[in-house]
Amino acid sequence: MLSFNEEIIIKYIENSCTSEELESLLEWILLSDENKIHFLTIKKIYNLKKINHYSQPLQVENALIKFNQQIDNTQKEQRRKYILRYSKYAALVILFIGIPFIFWLTKFNISGNLTELYTVNVSKNSPVKVVLLSDGTKVWINSGSTFQYPAHFIKKERNVKLKGEAYFEVKSDTLHPFIVQADELKVRVYGTTFNINTDTYDRSIKTTLVSGCVAIQSIYGKNLAILHPDQMATYNNQTKNIEIDRVNSSLYTSWRLGLILLETATLKEITNKLQEFYQVNIIINRGFKFDKKYNFVFRNNQSIDQVMEMLKFVTPITYKKFDNTIYINLK
Repeated sequence: MLSFNEEIIIKYIENSCTSEELESLLEWILLSDENKIHFLTIKKIYNLKKINHYSQPLQVENALIKFNQQIDNTQKEQRRKYILRYSKYAALVILFIGIPFIFWLTKFNISGNLTELYTVNVSKNSPVKVVLLSDGTKVWINSGSTFQYPAHFIKKERNVKLKGEAYFEVKSDTLHPFIVQADELKVRVYGTTFNINTDTYDRSIKTTLVSGCVAIQSIYGKNLAILHPDQMATYNNQTKNIEIDRVNSSLYTSWRLGLILLETATLKEITNKLQEFYQVNIIINRGFKFDKKYNFVFRNNQSIDQVMEMLKFVTPITYKKFDNTIYINLK
């Protein structure tokens, strides 16, 4: 194999060589099959190097230098050894490219989402955090909650995870269902507004639908219930039972505005909400009747003591608080 200036080969590949250089290159290639193989080898390695998204440039450059040195030292009668060496160094280049490519592939999980996940942790007594997802879905995350989502949705399902409470306005996409995994449940929607809370006082999972339609599923995908607007599904983690109730959805979603709004609610409904929000135990005297309804509102940055004092002005009660338990009696 006659030596040849490899800079001219690179210039040819990049369409930047002169007519004189092109003529000399073609003459050199036609001189022997070995020259032709050498030319094609340089061209292949150059093209591999251009795939910079999946390669390590320095490693490929070093491999190219070693490869060229080996070719320069090869004699015509050692053609078979030359081909073997070419295969060896070509494999090294592919290895240099393949390893980063494999790492890139492992960024994908079985759900089809990037495993490069964003995690939002909202500590207790912190303001509500709003997150806009890549598909246009908007999520309000309540205090004491953790929300996990991918940078981009790239497969058929848009999968996210929730621990705590969040309010979702899901961007409509009938071809790509939006799925929220909340502990032992999955909530499957296409374009819907709803609320999920896994941090309830009785450790159940409550899903409240504002608009659209949602399917409540087990973690394995089995359908458990279908919700319609102003319905709430309560899933008992211990019994694995699910109950559907008709509710005023605004009572369970106003927290995202910094308010806890309880409209035409019984004392039992109000105290249930207080237990859930403040993680306290409230015991009501057995003689209390729950048929009367009240309108009650408080802000999520108020203490339980402040809220109980406000409740005294709305309902005919007195209360005593011991540690984490509140005892309510009639006046």
